[in-house]
Amino acid sequence: MQKFIIMLSAAIFATTTLSFAQDAPRNSRIASAEAAAEATESRFIEGISFEAPLKRSNTTTTAPVPTNNTRTTAKKTKSNNIRPEFVEEEPAPSFRDKNTAKNKLVEGIKRSPLLYGFIEEWYGTPYRMGGTTKKSIDCSAFTRQLFSDVYGKSLDRTAAMQFMMTKRIFDKEDLKEGDLVFFSIKTKRISHVGVYLGAGKFVHASSSRGVIISELDQAYWSRYYSGGGRL
Repeated sequence: MQKFIIMLSAAIFATTTLSFAQDAPRNSRIASAEAAAEATESRFIEGISFEAPLKRSNTTTTAPVPTNNTRTTAKKTKSNNIRPEFVEEEPAPSFRDKNTAKNKLVEGIKRSPLLYGFIEEWYGTPYRMGGTTKKSIDCSAFTRQLFSDVYGKSLDRTAAMQFMMTKRIFDKEDLKEGDLVFFSIKTKRISHVGVYLGAGKFVHASSSRGVIISELDQAYWSRYYSGGGRL
């Protein structure tokens, strides 16, 4: 009887050992799969996601959810398409426009030598957004320089700020020499400014023509005109 019990115990031990041996590879595979799954999960540290590299496979994988970094990048890309302030595209002046501007300068120098002397000195200066010198200048820097040199008055730096600091003139008929004229070109905000000269003309730094005299009633400028301002 004792011998039978010993043989039965040995058989049970052998069966248990075999079972563990058979289950070992399966348990190992499960552990490996769990480790792999954990490795591919996103880890978040203070809202920043770090994606573990994925191995190439034939199975279909779900695209990672965009992180805050992805959304920020997309937003920056979009913001690059925003139209910058001060920029407009004036149609090329005709021969008649050039002659009119020339005559206006000749007549104006006799009547307002300081104003038209300044215009003649700056006339034709190329446009550059952010420019402030005779090498290149933008529209609000030009009006600011003109007001400082001709009228001894200070203007803010941007067209929108100059609009805010002046008294509104709604009717073109009420404009006087030295008033500011404002435009909202392809935008709802004030994006361009010039100085009214009288007789429907104004001087400004055009993005495509540089410092030039233009007609306020020209179709292009009339379409975007937002009103006048007096300091």
